[in-house]
Amino acid sequence: MSVNSAAQRGMWLAIILLASAGVAGGAAVLFHVTGAGAHLTLGVAGGTFIATATFGIAAHRFVTERSDA
Repeated sequence: MSVNSAAQRGMWLAIILLASAGVAGGAAVLFHVTGAGAHLTLGVAGGTFIATATFGIAAHRFVTERSDA
């Protein structure tokens, strides 16, 4: 079974981005509940999304990378 087919890459990207959006939403809710301002809440949500998506994509590439050596 090939791990690097186009359909599987698209599905993994969708899973990673949806999970990142969920984590970012959770972080935004936590900051909003603690009484942070709207600008801080949105900034934290954006930063969390970018960080989680970047980490998820890098982790996926690390796990599925082929070594032909």
